[in-house]
Amino acid sequence: PYTRALLDAAPVPDPAVRGRERIRLRGDLPSPVSPPSGCHFHTRCPLATERCRTESPELLPDPRHPGVLTACFHADRVPELAQRAGITGGTDG
Repeated sequence: PYTRALLDAAPVPDPAVRGRERIRLRGDLPSPVSPPSGCHFHTRCPLATERCRTESPELLPDPRHPGVLTACFHADRVPELAQRAGITGGTDG
């Protein structure tokens, strides 16, 4: 979800695409000096689970994208979790 939100924040010069649905991050910005426990992004991630709040994910190969690394417990389930959370506009996390 974080990568998708970053991509959605980029301006699009094509007027036909300007009205697209975008992920808008909500929640508290994590402190770089004193990051939260678990995944440092869990305070803003709409797909965060209890595991995300307590365990820190390792940087591992993304099962959906060869050659890409991800630090997300749910990388293989992002499309399913996004749909359940009501997030549209793409399947990349």
